[in-house]
Amino acid sequence: MARSSTYYNKRVPKDEPAAERAIEQLYEEDATLGRRRLPVLLQRRYGIEIGAKKCQRLKKKLGLRTLYPHRNTSAPNPRAEKEPYLLKDEEINEVDQVWTSDITYIQIDRCNYYLCVVMDWDSRFVLGWSMGRHMDVRLCLDALDMALKSGRCPKIFNTDQGSQYTSGDWKEAIREKGIKISMDGKGRWADNIIMERFWRTYKHEFFLHREPKSLEDAIEMTSAWMEYYNRERPHSSLKNCSPLMYRENHACPLPANFWSDFSAPARLASLRSAPSLRSGRHAYTSKSLQKWIDIRGYRMI
Repeated sequence: MARSSTYYNKRVPKDEPAAERAIEQLYEEDATLGRRRLPVLLQRRYGIEIGAKKCQRLKKKLGLRTLYPHRNTSAPNPRAEKEPYLLKDEEINEVDQVWTSDITYIQIDRCNYYLCVVMDWDSRFVLGWSMGRHMDVRLCLDALDMALKSGRCPKIFNTDQGSQYTSGDWKEAIREKGIKISMDGKGRWADNIIMERFWRTYKHEFFLHREPKSLEDAIEMTSAWMEYYNRERPHSSLKNCSPLMYRENHACPLPANFWSDFSAPARLASLRSAPSLRSGRHAYTSKSLQKWIDIRGYRMI
């Protein structure tokens, strides 16, 4: 056995402890610094000159990992049961033949909130919607419950492959009504093009022109706009009829209490009486919002 290897002690460079402390400080400020930018900031701020490989070694030793978009971040749950897409050869020309649903996010005061909508494919009529802080299956079930209050059921319900729509709670709620489940193909946004087009309408014609200050304001504004969309807004694909006019022309009336449940749900009353989520003050209807509602004749208070 060689004496040199027996009595060898690994040398630690003098600047290595200082470099580790500097890397930890930089990582706390910006966790996205990688092998190219980190050495530059070490030299510029602390006067420590080390290479990219040594930076990687020290970060690995400290247990630090650079934050960046990794591959396969949206890999599906292997235990989730996917359903086939049933609309490929289906001719959709009847009201309540196919319903569809999707989720989008909206930003209010630098926080993301989520909106789920249930829509009739043929008439473009919004049958139910729900808005909340969390994108879970409860959000979708609330929108579905509102849609089922119309007293009608579709033959097919089409969604994407999101975890909310592949969950057991969602499938059970659909199947107990005798409805067939259809799901878009992977990466096939065009399979649910009706909802994608509706999100463009909602955001570009309404939400981006308003400035809700809280979730309560967003719910009230969205409720009024959804009524306008269903009752009055001309739709080019419906020969400039509104979705409600199209349904009435096809002898698909709604129950008498549908609009009261649709435009003034019970959660709005509870939100008005509860303290605001942001300011700590009680929620109220602003003068500009009240005027906007009065012009269209839809009072929710």
